[in-house]
Amino acid sequence: MAFWHFLAIGCVLALAIAVWASSIRIRIRYSRSGHFDQLVVIARALFGLVRIQTAIPSIMIKGFDIVYRQRGKEEAGLIRRKKRTTKRIGMRGASRFMKRYRTLLGNVFHFKKRVRKLLRKVECTRWRLDIEIGLGDAALTGTAAGLAWSVLGCAAALTGHFVALKTHPHGSVKPNYSGEELSIVWEADFRLRFGDAFVELAKFGTGALRIAKTVRSWRAAPGS
Repeated sequence: MAFWHFLAIGCVLALAIAVWASSIRIRIRYSRSGHFDQLVVIARALFGLVRIQTAIPSIMIKGFDIVYRQRGKEEAGLIRRKKRTTKRIGMRGASRFMKRYRTLLGNVFHFKKRVRKLLRKVECTRWRLDIEIGLGDAALTGTAAGLAWSVLGCAAALTGHFVALKTHPHGSVKPNYSGEELSIVWEADFRLRFGDAFVELAKFGTGALRIAKTVRSWRAAPGS
């Protein structure tokens, strides 16, 4: 009987260690073509048992408002849930967002410092930015292509400033001398150990509960 108890305890400990050492993987893809933007975020955790995917297939500016459609899919084992929404962010919604952001900062002491520490534990394992640009004039297009290379380098350096770059950034700038065009595709993969995320959230203490409450209010009415 004691053998089975020790075996059960060993299995539980092995599972706990495996979960602790497992990785949370996030893939982000942003693309812009013409007047349309698209954003896709996929997150996986617990060896793929938990999977969350959010896609914003179109982002449009109407007047002073930003209108976007969002599709989401959440999977936890055999449980699956899908949702679709169309949201509008206006000036009043942006003002309320800033108020909620200030509330979030006030909920946890040294919030920014702890977030920066957590970001330094995030590893970027893939980074690529491709830009195709054309201004209808060969000279202007060449100048814009040079500026685009500078933007590409600054974007890679900015990523390395906030997270740990574990890969060599890749990218390209393709000038289009025969027409007007602006196409952007940015793809990146990020990885964070489950144990590191758990420890940093635990350091927030009770403030983490207030953060969760604030985030839920954002998700409930992001454009209100």
